[in-house]
Amino acid sequence: MTMQTHDMSQIPNPTDAVDEGWYHVRINEVKETVSDSTGNPCVKLLMKIQSEGPMMGRTVPDTASLQPHALFKLKGYYSAIGYKPGPEGHDPERLLDGEVWLYVQHDSYQGQPTIKIPPYSIRSLQDGPGRGTPGRGKNA
Repeated sequence: MTMQTHDMSQIPNPTDAVDEGWYHVRINEVKETVSDSTGNPCVKLLMKIQSEGPMMGRTVPDTASLQPHALFKLKGYYSAIGYKPGPEGHDPERLLDGEVWLYVQHDSYQGQPTIKIPPYSIRSLQDGPGRGTPGRGKNA
């Protein structure tokens, strides 16, 4: 093998959380599954950052519950892409290739760093990103 000359210390680890902030993302993967932590049905999303800058191209994961009493985050994604299901039910696959703005916050789970995407921080491309941190003041 040939020794490569790339400076790997400058390459982000795929599991590292992206910086906090607003991102324009494209939903690249939608998978109905069961939550690792609760055992409840959920939808796992993988989204690629489209915004220019150092985070462009990085992947942002999110999970939305499929529990009947906790569909608000999934509804936020649906609304942001213009999908308006009614009493007939809904299809999470409709999110695939959808593009939205979302605000990523840092959090931790069982002592490990992770990210959090609050349901109220998911916005349509037409609405655009807010200013500051969603839910903290009237300019959110």
